[in-house]
Amino acid sequence: MQYTAKIIRHRHKHHHYLNDDLKSVTEETHFKIVFSHPSEMNLFTEWCKQHNGEYDYDKPNSCQRGTLPQVDIFREEICWCDLMTYYLVESGYRYHSSIHPYKGEVYVKEASPAL
Repeated sequence: MQYTAKIIRHRHKHHHYLNDDLKSVTEETHFKIVFSHPSEMNLFTEWCKQHNGEYDYDKPNSCQRGTLPQVDIFREEICWCDLMTYYLVESGYRYHSSIHPYKGEVYVKEASPAL
């Protein structure tokens, strides 16, 4: 049996107008992690807590909330995508494929047999 995890990117564009004249466009990128097995999500949220963070996905607004876990190898710029990828590899997942067009990645790992 194989478990699957997906890191999914959501891009939100904000158009700023002044008197019907487009003045600027800004873009925010948010990340969601989805596991094929519910217990894997529990392990991820617990890992976040162990590293002084909290993963809280706001489904109605398609964005993550909470605080970034603190991991020593990330000293400067860090984002949820980096942390999610790091966690998945650390937890035995391996890269499987991309979700096109650049919407995320899929990771897989062999499930441990139940004892």
